Amino acid sequence: MGRVYDILKFDNIDGGVWKQGWKITYDEKQWDENNKLNIFVVPHSHNDPGWKKTFEDYYQSQTRMILNNMVKKLKEDERRKFIWAEISFFALWWSEISSSVKDQVKELVSKRQLEFVTGGWVMPDEANSHYYSILEQLIYGHQWLLDNLNYVPRHSWSIDPFGLSPSLPYILKKSGFIGLAVQRSHYSVKKYLAKQKQLEFRWRQLWDEEGGTELLTHMMPFYSYDVPHTCGPDPKICCQFDFKRLPGYGVTCPWKVPPQLINDKNVAQKAALILDQYRKKAQLYSTNVLLVPLGDDFRYDHLTEWDAQFTNYQKLFDYINSNPHMNAKAQFGTLGDYFDALKKEKSVKDFPTLSGDFFTYADRDDHYWSGYYTSRPFYKRMDRVLISYLRMAARKNRTVEAWIIKLLPSLSEARSSLSLFQHHDGITGTSKDHVVNDYASKMLEAIKSCQHIIQQSANFLLFQGNTPQLGDEIFFITDDNRKLPSSLSEQTVLKFPSGNPDKYITFFNPLTSRRKEIVTLKVEHYLIQVRDSNNVNVPFQISPICGVMDSTSKCYQLVFVVDIPPLSLSTYRIEPADDSSDSHATLKFFNEDGNDQKYDWKNKEKIMEREFSIQNDKLSVAFSKLGLLKAVTLKKEDGSITIPIHLSFIRYFARPGLERSGAYLFLPEGEAEIINVNNPSVTIVEGKLMSQVIVRLTNIVHSPDSHGLEIQNVVDIASITDNYELGMRLSSSIKNGDVFYTDLNGIQIIKRKRLGKLPLQGNYYPLPSSVYIEDENTRLNILSAQPLGVASLKEGQIEIMQDRKLFQDDNRGLDQGVADNKPTLSIFRLVVETRTPGCQEKSDSVWGTLSEKSYEAQHSLLYPVQRLIWQGDPKQPPQTYKSGPDESMNNRLHVVTAITFNSFATGLILQSSEFDTCFEVSNNYKKAVSNLYIRHLIF
Repeated sequence: MGRVYDILKFDNIDGGVWKQGWKITYDEKQWDENNKLNIFVVPHSHNDPGWKKTFEDYYQSQTRMILNNMVKKLKEDERRKFIWAEISFFALWWSEISSSVKDQVKELVSKRQLEFVTGGWVMPDEANSHYYSILEQLIYGHQWLLDNLNYVPRHSWSIDPFGLSPSLPYILKKSGFIGLAVQRSHYSVKKYLAKQKQLEFRWRQLWDEEGGTELLTHMMPFYSYDVPHTCGPDPKICCQFDFKRLPGYGVTCPWKVPPQLINDKNVAQKAALILDQYRKKAQLYSTNVLLVPLGDDFRYDHLTEWDAQFTNYQKLFDYINSNPHMNAKAQFGTLGDYFDALKKEKSVKDFPTLSGDFFTYADRDDHYWSGYYTSRPFYKRMDRVLISYLRMAARKNRTVEAWIIKLLPSLSEARSSLSLFQHHDGITGTSKDHVVNDYASKMLEAIKSCQHIIQQSANFLLFQGNTPQLGDEIFFITDDNRKLPSSLSEQTVLKFPSGNPDKYITFFNPLTSRRKEIVTLKVEHYLIQVRDSNNVNVPFQISPICGVMDSTSKCYQLVFVVDIPPLSLSTYRIEPADDSSDSHATLKFFNEDGNDQKYDWKNKEKIMEREFSIQNDKLSVAFSKLGLLKAVTLKKEDGSITIPIHLSFIRYFARPGLERSGAYLFLPEGEAEIINVNNPSVTIVEGKLMSQVIVRLTNIVHSPDSHGLEIQNVVDIASITDNYELGMRLSSSIKNGDVFYTDLNGIQIIKRKRLGKLPLQGNYYPLPSSVYIEDENTRLNILSAQPLGVASLKEGQIEIMQDRKLFQDDNRGLDQGVADNKPTLSIFRLVVETRTPGCQEKSDSVWGTLSEKSYEAQHSLLYPVQRLIWQGDPKQPPQTYKSGPDESMNNRLHVVTAITFNSFATGLILQSSEFDTCFEVSNNYKKAVSNLYIRHLIF
């Protein structure tokens, strides 16, 4: 697709009735009695599991009736067909219908009148969702179908996600799928492929040179998947064949020509009219097999629509099929019927191949859907937190499955909540406020359920099942407290009461690599010491900087290094001590306006505003007088290398007029404005284990690691009263030209190119987890713990959107802006790497890979060490649990998840990764562990 983008002019010429295409003509002689146009009209109803209403509200008000009506109306005529995608709704309906209705459904499936397409829990977003979650919701839906209907989907239906990722066909191909239908791609791309008759292609992965990943894909050519835009190029005519819009039905055609009931008097004229549209649409494809969807959002919720659509279309089909001169065959069909017929006419190997993705999506003009990459970032971050917990809970659940079977329902509900949020109006941040709150409440309950399973499982493993467990005991509390669905996480302050002074903290490493990492805890006083499970003193660091949001808290930040074998649990003891002064960090302040007096700390110093640096044995990080990143120096045995990297915060203004930025669209008024920073409050913490810089800016708290430099931004723009789109920009000396690399769903990396012929918003792309720029000597990686939008708008730059507040709707159906902003934590790792001299990748490569070092940094962000605070008898504390070898397993092999389907079956999913070997090979256990952090607080 990169080469296609190089060719396209993106000129948006008015095509007439098909606004984004051209006037289509055809020769009737191309069809005859031996070569008929074979038309499959596919009835469908697109049911969003949350958008303007919650999942449950949609079910109660519409979806239940759609499915009830489906059974009744399909049974009336075996020629009728229907497809269904969202198993979340179907499973809820199934739970309340009678056995006789279930038998009728099974009969419809066996007769191929009803087909389940994709079969996932939802139709997932393809920009923000991590591959872990895409797999979870797919497996969850497929397992339900297998358990209840003994059904395995083979065709996929992805008609509403706002842009398309090749990760989906990759996963689908691995899952046994043989066909895929898609809709939303850039209108210029559709036009180009239609001109070439290449709207059907074998979608191949970028790295695949042999074709083993190819999936036959059908792309719809027109603006939407609704009836006016699916029968042919003229929506005014196609709307006349949407019989829900008959006079008196409450829905009308915008083109002012309503449908008419089909009868003996008009059937010839109407059949000729719609066949003309079918023939024109067929000119865009390379075969005489035509797919025509018949449906829209929440269609077929009344019996009258079922009757109107099926009865009137059957009359049209009967006329077309009984008149040989029309040289056409028309029928209702499923997606499977269509692909079966397609492959009978043309071998799959004869379709063209295509590689790449379909981001960023534009549906008209310069309306690029790059805003939703960032909308409601608080909940995007929450999604990644839930992934981490669910993966740990599933892994531990598998380890002790014989005992923990009683907790399977809680684990299943957590999987359901994560899966539901992958819906393309969930993680995208494009639902009504109350629906977003509903998603968040479900996710918070899922997090709490996972935390409970983890602590129960940890106790069982550490004590080898020697303590009785009923399933509701609290042996540990998780050091991650979330009071409300919209609250930032808070750590527990460890207290040391007399008579029971020692505290035991168990750390769980969910990865297959040994981890020697910095951890931070909160303690009520600074006279403490730390010991490991062998009673050996552990070096630590302590400071009065207890919290980013509230540095006046009566507690202290404890920092030390944990050493945990792969997939294991290690316990550390924290106990009171007489003296800990040799472990006290040094505090330095400027522009604090006397706030330095709030810290009762001996090692503190108020300094004049100046440039400064923090460092460890691997890095030296320089800062400007404003406390913002200025340069990174890599310390090497053969000399140091300094790379200028300037960090700034930027703001985009929404363009004026009627068409403006909203939940979906990013429509800026020109380039971003750099936010002027005046006399920010800067706190510098320097210690023997960790150094950090905390910068308090207007609307921002801004805050490095053995894996690189960690950046934390706490953003709160809730009080802002106008449109505001906030970004973080890193400007470096790297000569990357117009090329940069971003990941797709955390599973692969694609080469991007900044195109001057696209508007600024068209050069923004999804950032699920990683982005980098590079030249022949240096690579700058930014690894993200949450999905956001990213761009490289000038050489040497990476900018990442942080949050958006928009008070108007962008006319894409939501009917509101996004102004429910919450204080939001975003975490990044900045990793600078130098290329091995003489080692170069292929200059024409269209995909990329992370180095092993960056891969480890990414995984440490997504799958952090879990902290469990022992609540049991301090005289019988937990110790350690090892599930395998002490040292790291093969770093290329990642245990994605272990899924327990029932008490007898478990699935294990593994991922094998490829690294860029032109960069230094990492050794996580042996390398230095001194950490550096930057924290920005934006309020």
